[in-house]
Amino acid sequence: MKKVFPFEYTRFEKARIIGARALQIAMGAPVLIETEAKNSLDIAKDEFERGAIPITVRRRRDAFVWLKRHDLF
Repeated sequence: MKKVFPFEYTRFEKARIIGARALQIAMGAPVLIETEAKNSLDIAKDEFERGAIPITVRRRRDAFVWLKRHDLF
């Protein structure tokens, strides 16, 4: 059974969230956590791991196709 919420992010969603937040930080947005990292990408990764990024992902129910057979690739 699939989780409705909280759900796990796909690798594409993680990359999009971290990339968008790193761009915000690079453009001067305030950092939301205490960290010793200086690079905006590293700061965004730390924020994501701690759950401090205020970005959400909206999914449609039928947006993903779940394959039952993985030997098709």
